[in-house]
Amino acid sequence: MVDYRVRSISLLDLVNDIRSGKLIPDAYFQRNLVWRDVHNKDFIKTILLGYPFPQIFISKGKVNITNMTTTSCIVDGQQRTNAISLFIDNEFEVDGKYFDDLTESEKTNFLKYEVAVIELDLENDDPKVQEIFQRINRTSNSLTAIEKIASEYSTSEFMLVAKLISNQINIDIDIEEDIENFREDPNIPKEFYRWAKGKKVKKIQSLFSDRNIFTAREVSRKVHLQYALNILTSVISGIFNRNEKANDLLDDYFNEFIGKDEVVDKFEKTAEIFNRMKFGAKSFWNTKSNFFSLFIVMYNNFDKIENKENIFLSELMKFEKEIPDDYKLAATEAVNNKRERQLRNDYIQTIVNQI
Repeated sequence: MVDYRVRSISLLDLVNDIRSGKLIPDAYFQRNLVWRDVHNKDFIKTILLGYPFPQIFISKGKVNITNMTTTSCIVDGQQRTNAISLFIDNEFEVDGKYFDDLTESEKTNFLKYEVAVIELDLENDDPKVQEIFQRINRTSNSLTAIEKIASEYSTSEFMLVAKLISNQINIDIDIEEDIENFREDPNIPKEFYRWAKGKKVKKIQSLFSDRNIFTAREVSRKVHLQYALNILTSVISGIFNRNEKANDLLDDYFNEFIGKDEVVDKFEKTAEIFNRMKFGAKSFWNTKSNFFSLFIVMYNNFDKIENKENIFLSELMKFEKEIPDDYKLAATEAVNNKRERQLRNDYIQTIVNQI
């Protein structure tokens, strides 16, 4: 049984608590922001009309005896509190009015709006916090499969490497301060952060969050993390069906991912070659299925392609002009099945062998 109490808090106090650091809105267990403008506007209109909305869940946190303070975390309600903060900062308008355009009376009523809060008597790093978060999000705007896996295997070293190359781990943090403030997972070993800080990953991180390949919403729902995880698995274990082997390696390399240095370094060098080829925004090779196969073949044949990317690019362009029917089908239907992945892989490997 988790002890909790139900109370209300004004929007003014809620926003001030966030700005002062007393309430962390983006704790490590939170998902990425997925609301679009239409969602933000509709939600703010609910407040302006004075209508109620569902409770916000907060973990009470641990008392800091030295400072005589507590730092709480939002467990459920990140999207709503973000919308409130953005509106107050005049980041978007509702019915043609920004916050600054409201009358004094409208601003006062907005800031005095009472929010229902369920305050959980839990420390922020208590495993029950993540479990409650996942259970709440099983409904309407539920977690995707990769969001669930990313949470379940949050400290698997194999998952951590996948998060690193897909820019899901902030390596520019102050290790002590940001972990203490729960913006980063306190369960991730500090040694991993220190190791990650020493790696060159900017090019691969940029590539795996490239808007030519993934939409902003796909990045927010961690689609690119699933791709990074599957590509990482493929270069280690070979072609497989959908996400099957990735889940196995999350277990096999839970405590230690042997060879991660070599793998991450080679990912970065492969990304550098890919970027030098400068595919256009609407290139055939920037679709998810083709990018998936091309990157794997490039990684596995790095020594053959290095310093020959112009020749390789020319051959890829020729291939794009006369795409075989079976490849075209394998790149548009059942693209994540082993058979289709293998067929695409074999065609691209043939191109490599020709250079």
